[in-house]
Amino acid sequence: MRLYGHRIRGLRMFASLFPVLCLLSGCAMVGPKSISMGRADYNEAINKTEDEQMLLAIIKGRYRETFSLMAVSGVAANVRFGSRAGAQVGIGPSDSYKGNLVPFSAGFAYEENPTITYVPVQGERYLRQLLSPIPLDILVLIIRAVTTQTAYLTMLANRINDLRNPDFLEGPSAEPDHRFNRFVELNKALDQACVLQWVEDPREEIPFDILITGYVPAHSGKVREYLKLLGLSMPLDESQDIIIPVHFSIKGRDWEGVAISTRSLFDLIEILRAAIEIPEEHVAAGLVHPSPTPGLAGKDLYIHTSEGKPEGAAVSVKYRGYWYYIDQTDMHTKLFYHMVRMLWSVSIAAAADQRAAPILTIPVSR
Repeated sequence: MRLYGHRIRGLRMFASLFPVLCLLSGCAMVGPKSISMGRADYNEAINKTEDEQMLLAIIKGRYRETFSLMAVSGVAANVRFGSRAGAQVGIGPSDSYKGNLVPFSAGFAYEENPTITYVPVQGERYLRQLLSPIPLDILVLIIRAVTTQTAYLTMLANRINDLRNPDFLEGPSAEPDHRFNRFVELNKALDQACVLQWVEDPREEIPFDILITGYVPAHSGKVREYLKLLGLSMPLDESQDIIIPVHFSIKGRDWEGVAISTRSLFDLIEILRAAIEIPEEHVAAGLVHPSPTPGLAGKDLYIHTSEGKPEGAAVSVKYRGYWYYIDQTDMHTKLFYHMVRMLWSVSIAAAADQRAAPILTIPVSR
């Protein structure tokens, strides 16, 4: 009987300590795991919904309808842990409960309650960032960092000296200035040959230079053509390095350098809007006006439509009974959209001032 009493007390002590052991071991296992899994899930959800929000804004703008944007300013994921434990002890003859009792039982509960905070994107700061030309230093940083210089230079610059690269052409029969296209091709070729670099200038009045060095004799012809397109002369001594100052301006008289003007983010959005494939019934109903002929930047951009949800879409949204989407194999349109998305995200982040705008906080119910 004494042994039986010790056994009962031991079981009761273990049962009282078991929840604590479960909680401690559970926290050690679930805590880090919840961070590794939850962070990726939240990031993917925010990325996907931001893609969809921006595509919908582009589409509604094509229909000349109003739209607004909401920036996610915070995600607070509150995690609750809980545990339970139990023990079943038989009293009396063992024949009465043999095989019917579970000696020990335990459970562990993990609960996550996220709270998401949104900030409306609005105000003068946002409008200025949307309509202002892309700064020269951003353009230079991009073309120095990427391998697809041709695409980005064509996308962001609308004029380099006398080489024009308009958003849209003047008429259906108008042709883009192929000299601009040739210039960006030569820029890429000389950069890949390591004879041309965009570098910072130490002088305050000149932000950047184009440095051409070591080009003789293999690349002399391309350098001569490159300079001719810019309206510049080849140096008499071709062994010398060529340093061309770069300014954020329009070329004037007796200009000895490179003058660049860039598009605004709004210009890029308008180019994307013109690439939307509008359903015929919407055109017939007068919901959308025809777009002008795109220039080099908007050439070969496509935002498709379909009545059913598209397969293999990089991003898609439903609007006015149709699905609008970018095909996941269309690398050119995806690259353009990625740049617009990146620049737009920067503008949104800069404009989402929580102290100046109302904040919408949504707790997600369990």
